[in-house]
Amino acid sequence: MHALLSFGSASDLRRLKRALDSGRTSAINEPVTVDSGSRISSAIHARVPTRSRKLFAFSLAAVLIVAAGATAVYLLRGRSGPKKIDSVAVLPFVNATSDPNNEYLSDGLTESLISTLSQLPDLKVMARSSVFRFKGNQEDPQKIGQQLQVTAVLMGSITQHGEEVGVQADLVNTSDGSELWGSHYVRKATDITQVQSDITRDVSRRLRVQLTGEEQRRLGSAGTTNPEAYRLYLEGRQLWYGRTGEGLKKSIALFQQAIAADPNYALAYAGLGDTYNVIPSYGAGITSRQAGLLADEATRKALELDDSLPEAHLARADALTFAWKWGEAEKEFRRAIELNPNNATAHYFYAFTLLVPEKRFEQALEEFRLALSLDPLSPIMNANYAVTLTDAHRYPEALAQFRKTLDRDPNFRPAHHKLAQLYAATGDYANAVSELQQFAHKPGSWSPDAKGYRDLAQAAFSKPESMSWVALALAVTGERNKAFDYLDKALSAQEIELLLCLRSPTLDPIRSDPRYADMMRRLGLPE
Repeated sequence: MHALLSFGSASDLRRLKRALDSGRTSAINEPVTVDSGSRISSAIHARVPTRSRKLFAFSLAAVLIVAAGATAVYLLRGRSGPKKIDSVAVLPFVNATSDPNNEYLSDGLTESLISTLSQLPDLKVMARSSVFRFKGNQEDPQKIGQQLQVTAVLMGSITQHGEEVGVQADLVNTSDGSELWGSHYVRKATDITQVQSDITRDVSRRLRVQLTGEEQRRLGSAGTTNPEAYRLYLEGRQLWYGRTGEGLKKSIALFQQAIAADPNYALAYAGLGDTYNVIPSYGAGITSRQAGLLADEATRKALELDDSLPEAHLARADALTFAWKWGEAEKEFRRAIELNPNNATAHYFYAFTLLVPEKRFEQALEEFRLALSLDPLSPIMNANYAVTLTDAHRYPEALAQFRKTLDRDPNFRPAHHKLAQLYAATGDYANAVSELQQFAHKPGSWSPDAKGYRDLAQAAFSKPESMSWVALALAVTGERNKAFDYLDKALSAQEIELLLCLRSPTLDPIRSDPRYADMMRRLGLPE
């Protein structure tokens, strides 16, 4: 069941209804709570007609700046009191449209708010994967904020009444649960071309903060003035975050449709590039070589359209990394981080796909720490932080980090796979087999020794784009020639996963072989 908005009293309900009926923008000063188990009056939240969905989707772009502009300006201004708001978590906005098909819209609004607010100076903003762990959670927002170690949380909902869209947003102080700011805005979808800049201007005047023209443009822009393109982009991003082979193929189609609707939509090209960067690892029938060429084309176009877009620089950096163009990739990573220092994903990919392959472990670990300060609950970041400690031969720290990750989420399969490599590198094949079996779930009996580990690895990674992982098992169990056969095939195929394997200590037994030096030379990396 999707979550709906609940107001604290009947007077709240009447006051909001008057605002909706009049179509005006009004501030709501009383606290508002989100309750995923409650329902709101059908007189206010009528079911969204299917024919209105496209207008509704883009109207989110129109009202996106409601929460982003008001909150950003408030936080830039500061507030008299004992503690300045210097960190915020945007909790997943509630889809209060009575239509579960619009879930991607509330998710998209949340993601856009995170992206917008994170570009402001002197403000720490929690990343998507951490805050989305609380989606549908009825826990007190004050407690969630304290768990994320932020000084404020932004929460709210989206609604539709006829062809008017409302955004409710509330900023809550996590130290005492008090509301710092709250507003409800209603706009007509037909006012899209001007409404974003109008709301930015109105909010800044109300809070007596002067924004530069560039700040207003950045806070008020959805990247397109085409409602259909915006809707398609949001749907594509939702599937991209889902990370399944079929979902990523649909994501590509949606980004392509968004581009067809607006050929100048840089964000859609960046999304397309992001999808090609990751899809070979998900068994979707697109090889690393094919995806690399397509990612190169899409990310070039994104930057050509908007060189100031952090997402475009990050997508380009990933594409260049997987093409082994290390110097160019590093420039793009640094530019993406310069434009948005709060982007946890930028710090993470910079560390794991560039600094680790280049054997710059201390710098990589520092970038990981920055990423985890912004996204502390991300299971994959936590797991790959442990991998990087493993690659740096810091085994006790790596084991502690793996245990921390699996204590939080025992069913997170990639962590079991990567922990198996740590055990194999240290010669503990019984635990290596046990952990790899929890990842692969392969039927049969596997002996708790080197042979069992090798056989299980070959069974677990039998699909294309997984040759690198088989090579690790062969190398650590002493089958040097077979290991190099697999590594050579992965290299020739430009397998994306190869870059994630190069520094694993399971390759230590074959690093003295001249064939290893030759492979690193071909990759343009130090031995």
